[in-house]
Amino acid sequence: MLTVFLRHDQSKNLHEIQDTLGEREWWTRFPPGRSEIVSWVVAMGIGQIVTLRVPASELNLVNVELERSAWGVFETDFYPTYDFVPVRERLTREWLESRDEPARDPVRAPEAARTIRAASVPEAPRPGMFSNGKRVGDRFVLSGMHAGTGQGSTYEQARRTLAKIQALVEAAGGAMDDVLALRVYLTDIADKAEVGRARAEFFTGDFPCSTLVEVSRLVEPGLTVEIEAEGVIGSSAR
Repeated sequence: MLTVFLRHDQSKNLHEIQDTLGEREWWTRFPPGRSEIVSWVVAMGIGQIVTLRVPASELNLVNVELERSAWGVFETDFYPTYDFVPVRERLTREWLESRDEPARDPVRAPEAARTIRAASVPEAPRPGMFSNGKRVGDRFVLSGMHAGTGQGSTYEQARRTLAKIQALVEAAGGAMDDVLALRVYLTDIADKAEVGRARAEFFTGDFPCSTLVEVSRLVEPGLTVEIEAEGVIGSSAR
């Protein structure tokens, strides 16, 4: 195994990096020969970590291709390894230290997840196979919420759905403006303005990030919209 850390040239923006790699046919030329990609992870703000399975006879091919295609875009560090996780943790720690921020202890036990419950939001029927929401530290993640029944327009269903999200967020100790991201599933993309109208009634200031996609159907007949949400408690006040 070989782990390659592709450290981004910080003087270039993402579009410049993508354009340069495209011109050099990076995406079709790497990895060369019989090398195989085992994993490819983006380390936000610092670069990309690629773990390869490389025949010993082709190590030089990998080095030559990196020099040809990635020169001036990436600075490369090589780590013979069987696991990219220690490398990623080390690089993340170094990056945080370079910014004068305390590094996270990679061996510290994570905080326990707490289930979020709200009286107005029904739980999954027993034996339930999912939770409506989880909170770990200040972060919360909510399952896809819907209106419960297919009655009413998409706007009305979206309002009932967002009311459930609000109840769960507040039960977790937060406010709607602590929601950082929404994922919206619609059975008819033409109804997106109806969802936007409902959303405007629940958020103030900057709206959360949002992904909206059309799907063929939802879990119950007549449902037209389902929404997932996640965020950080207290982030709206920081």
